[in-house]
Amino acid sequence: MKHLKNLFLAILVLNLVSCSDDDDSNGNGNFDSTDVTALTSAVSNATWRITQFIDDGQDETSDFDGVIFTFNADGSIDVEDGMDAFTGTWTVELDDSDYDDDDDLDELEFEISFSLSNDFDDLSEDWYVIEYSTNRLRLREDDDDDDDDDLLTFEIIQ
Repeated sequence: MKHLKNLFLAILVLNLVSCSDDDDSNGNGNFDSTDVTALTSAVSNATWRITQFIDDGQDETSDFDGVIFTFNADGSIDVEDGMDAFTGTWTVELDDSDYDDDDDLDELEFEISFSLSNDFDDLSEDWYVIEYSTNRLRLREDDDDDDDDDLLTFEIIQ
C-alpha cells in the first residue's frame, strides 16, 4: 500500500512539474475580443519570418527563406525578400462561422491579403489562429475541398 501511495505522489509531482504556465500565449481555441487586441498588439510593428508553411500537404517553407514580414499597426504588411519589397494587408477578428461546428466558441481569424501572383498569393487567406504569443503565431487554413489543411507559422526575428 505504501508503494501505491508513493507511486501516486510521484505521478502527481511529475504532472505538476511538467505543466508550464505561459501567460502570453493562447492555444486553447477559446478566443474572445481581448484576444483580438492582444494578437494585434503582439504582431504589430515587429519583424517576423515564416518558420513553417504547409500548402496542400506540401512543405513550402523554403520558398520564404530570407523573407521578412512587418505587420504595421495601420493594417499593412511590408515584405522584403532581399531583392524586392511588397505590401499587403492584414486584419484580426473573431469569426463565429461554421469553421468549428463542434462548439459555440468564436474562432480567431488572421486575414492576410496580397495582390500578387507569386508565392505570396498562397499566403492570401483567412487563416484561423491555432495559438499565438509575443514571439510566435501558428495559423491554420481549413480547405473543405481536400483533406490537407494548410499550416503557417511566423516567428519574431530577434
